[in-house]
Amino acid sequence: MYVQRAYRVNTLKQDDPSTMLTVDELTHLALEASERERYDLSITYLKQAMALASPPRSEILFLLGAQYAQIKMFDDACTWMQRAVDLNPLFDIAVFQLGLLQLMRGDVAAATTWQKLDVLPNGHALKLFRDGLLALNQTDLDDAAEKLRAGLACDYSNAPLLAEMRRVLGNVEQMQQAPQSSAGERQSVGEPMDDHIFLSAYKE
Repeated sequence: MYVQRAYRVNTLKQDDPSTMLTVDELTHLALEASERERYDLSITYLKQAMALASPPRSEILFLLGAQYAQIKMFDDACTWMQRAVDLNPLFDIAVFQLGLLQLMRGDVAAATTWQKLDVLPNGHALKLFRDGLLALNQTDLDDAAEKLRAGLACDYSNAPLLAEMRRVLGNVEQMQQAPQSSAGERQSVGEPMDDHIFLSAYKE
């Protein structure tokens, strides 16, 4: 039982450092609030953490983007994730998730965003998943399935992301077995992924 759910950061005495929450504490509170689907609290905590963080932390910006994705404010989600990637271009899971969100929205910037994953080693799971999803976006089912299988065969520890890619691969394989699928059935394979993947991927 969460005995301090009613606690609010804005009730703290700002002139007493001993009562102020740290950036790490605020971030943990944000994650806990998000797990309870209190995205309003999560966004509040993260914005307070962002204001305190010096230097800025890309993971806080990424998590803000994730919260906005949860509440379907996709423009804001892209904005915050883009800021996270701008701050740390090597934040590979943020790059992947930003590109994925852009792809699902039909934004042509997805391909450019995903080019940043080229710095990863050949055979890296994120590169293979990227290539598979780009192939799927072009309705190249055979190439999409091949790349997704290769990515799933990699030694990659992000269980929620792996589960999501297995789901997509299963949909692709169903389409391969039914080449005369209607346009509506084909669309189901590329429908937006579960929003929780953003936070789950970060908390691997």
